[in-house]
Amino acid sequence: MLTPNPRIVFAKRVPADSLPIPGEHLIHDPTPTIDLDAVPLRGGYLTKTLMIAPEPFLRERMRERHVDSYSMHFVLGAPVVGFALVVVLRSEKEGINVGDHLYGMTHWEAYTVQPYIEGRADLKSGNYPDWTIDLEAGGMSAVPDPKGAYPWSLYLGILGGPGLTAYCGLEAYGDAKAGETIYVSSGAGTVGSVVIQLAKHRGLRVIASAGSDAKVEYMRSLGADVAFNYKTHPVSKTLKEHGPLDIYWDNVGGESVEAAIENARTRARFIMCGTLSEYNTPPDECYGVKNTGKIFKKLLQIRGLFVGDLIPTYAGKFYAEMPQLMAQGKMVWKEVVSEGLESAPEALRALLQSGGGDDLGKPIIVVAKE
Repeated sequence: MLTPNPRIVFAKRVPADSLPIPGEHLIHDPTPTIDLDAVPLRGGYLTKTLMIAPEPFLRERMRERHVDSYSMHFVLGAPVVGFALVVVLRSEKEGINVGDHLYGMTHWEAYTVQPYIEGRADLKSGNYPDWTIDLEAGGMSAVPDPKGAYPWSLYLGILGGPGLTAYCGLEAYGDAKAGETIYVSSGAGTVGSVVIQLAKHRGLRVIASAGSDAKVEYMRSLGADVAFNYKTHPVSKTLKEHGPLDIYWDNVGGESVEAAIENARTRARFIMCGTLSEYNTPPDECYGVKNTGKIFKKLLQIRGLFVGDLIPTYAGKFYAEMPQLMAQGKMVWKEVVSEGLESAPEALRALLQSGGGDDLGKPIIVVAKE
């Protein structure tokens, strides 16, 4: 018997100066079907998608042309690949059992045979550098049943990619010491909000910026000592008044990097996590940082962050500490929940808007119930 298997298809590359348009670049296709009882598993396993999570880095994978990056571009005509929580329906793979819940990268569709292979034939056709990370490798990890202690959706947020990114980045590159000052750009975002709270738990003084007054109040509620709206209070002026910085957590790139360099202490640590200010800007129009000479004059340590490199080292410590902090009410987390796979393109577009849109919280798309 055939069952509907709707999906979100990447239909058209997105120009560098534009946002993805639902129905043009990202299309909800309700027509595919699947035989859940007879579809060949090829030694793999069949999953049902419960929830998916739009992430800012997906914009980089919609690029028009190849650029050196840790990730490959999306395949035209194939489903979007992003983070999801799934449950196993059938399995031929040792160690993967029916009923297991898994979190990781997969197709944005109702059902998937793992590891997913559709569209992979041309992934290696773009002369990618040897160090490119193959996000299409089908790496999903089992997650334990929270047994009511917290919702499953947290595995897509504070106990998933955003939380791991914040935790592992600080642990690996922050070298944080109580009493030091950290500046977090996009501090109301899903990663930045966790960085603020972890920094406060480690005794740091936190400066944080966002693009609206509502987000400023939210960052204050998370414990930020200095929270400001970068649209009304220039970053360079604010950091000069409240710095100098020992650590800079960069989620936006551009002018904020220049301001942080200018106001950094000698041997400050820069953790480069994202470039929200440049995701929808052509390369030749991106802000050019003018004070790079101070990087060596101040002996700054600048590290690009890809959490996949750090998970093997820090995931055990993360899952020992973070659920306890959640259970003790020491970590705050917000979600913006939408129903239905078809809502994913618009949710991703809203996330990528200047300033991250107006919603406070991690976007979660509920695809199906248990």
